[in-house]
Amino acid sequence: MNIRRYREDDFQALARFYREFYNEMREWQGWIQLKLDEEGAATTARECLSNNSTVFVAVDHGKPVGFARIQLWEGAYFVREVFVEESVRKKGVGSRLLVGCENFVRKKHETSVYLTVEPRHSVSIEYLVHNGYDTLNMLELRKDLIVNNLVRRKGSVEILGHKLRLLKRKI
Repeated sequence: MNIRRYREDDFQALARFYREFYNEMREWQGWIQLKLDEEGAATTARECLSNNSTVFVAVDHGKPVGFARIQLWEGAYFVREVFVEESVRKKGVGSRLLVGCENFVRKKHETSVYLTVEPRHSVSIEYLVHNGYDTLNMLELRKDLIVNNLVRRKGSVEILGHKLRLLKRKI
């Protein structure tokens, strides 16, 4: 397994990874009708490559099997996506991709890496805690301005004495 920076000949694999990443995420969220098609995935990949971002690719026996993207945004480095093909998950590939991002940031003489995670996605949270991410930094709150059939709530969490609703996710 090798982790390296993105090269132009990785584009087709990157677009496929974006499609799988977003479609898996949207299915988990229950927003199946918002899936990316091949064209949308290629557009997303192109936009991410040109958006103050650096992409790392995991390669196994010459074949790309995952990627991570880190973006400089408002003076801080954010890991935006980490995706590993299902066939090689739970083998340390995602952790190695994170280390690639972290080493990139260290070389920039920065001291922190940020990322966001769904509050109910326990697998992602376990993965991040396992990799040393242990400081809660920001919370994103949402207010729905219209009621529609896409918004479903299930459960809540208490933070600083405030009970906040959680979106229903397909788990």
